Amino acid sequence: MEPLGKIAEKRVKLSAGAKADTHLHSPAHLLADELAKKFNDRKHFGFYLKMATLYNHDFLRNLAGQVLESREVKTPGRLFAFLIKKHNLENKEKP
Repeated sequence: MEPLGKIAEKRVKLSAGAKADTHLHSPAHLLADELAKKFNDRKHFGFYLKMATLYNHDFLRNLAGQVLESREVKTPGRLFAFLIKKHNLENKEKP
């Protein structure tokens, strides 16, 4: 009979399916990868990583949800960047 630890490891490997990416080693990296995949914009992973280090992750996920709900958007990454810029300008103007 196998020890419980080995059985649990097998289940984790089976449930994970694909091999885990070793380059994603922090919550910011995971969020950046999630955003890049959702927006189909792997080329700008660095931008999403920078945003994930600067801003609250819940705020970014909320913003991404707003972008993905917009059906007529052809380039969701651009809209995401624009909304972050708009957020910065609104917060800068507040006394």
